[in-house]
Amino acid sequence: MSDLTTADEIAMYVGGGLVVLGVVVIGLLDMLLGAGHPVDSEGAIEHAAVVPIDIRAGIILLGLVVWGLVAVYKFATGSAPSGATAGRAASGMDD
Repeated sequence: MSDLTTADEIAMYVGGGLVVLGVVVIGLLDMLLGAGHPVDSEGAIEHAAVVPIDIRAGIILLGLVVWGLVAVYKFATGSAPSGATAGRAASGMDD
């Protein structure tokens, strides 16, 4: 965990923060503030969300896009071996 790159931190804080905001925080707000699910006269369920579904989905999607961009960046640049594993050869046996 100590050898995080800037890309890792962006993925964790920005991407993860947006996904947690969209899924957990807004979900809790919907539950706590009593967003109801009334049924209209035709029997269809109307979703009365505190935060509109489009905005919530946009926040989650933006977080996933950040994760995807960081993954593409890391794949394109390759990852340098960390300090702990740089000097070891893979022997397959414990010494």
